[in-house]
Amino acid sequence: MTSKTAYQFDRAGMLTGTTEADESPLEPGVYLLPANCTLVAPPEEWPADKWPRWMGRNWKLAIKPVSHAESGIDPVAKLRDFLNNNPDVAALMDQ
Repeated sequence: MTSKTAYQFDRAGMLTGTTEADESPLEPGVYLLPANCTLVAPPEEWPADKWPRWMGRNWKLAIKPVSHAESGIDPVAKLRDFLNNNPDVAALMDQ
């Protein structure tokens, strides 16, 4: 039985890594793909601010996601500022 490299992506379609897709023992030439995987290879290289995103048929380069820790933004402070600047939204939360 042979296998091929499969490319994994998360729920948003962002590339997360690779795994192996094994050939079906019942259908030679057909590969059993794990969930959220494709046999289509992403680009070999991309800019530092981009990341491959699976779009259902091919990969596109999207803006690279940044974690809160990497961005230096405090999510609680950001929410506090938003609610202070939007009292109508804050009032809805009090209901």
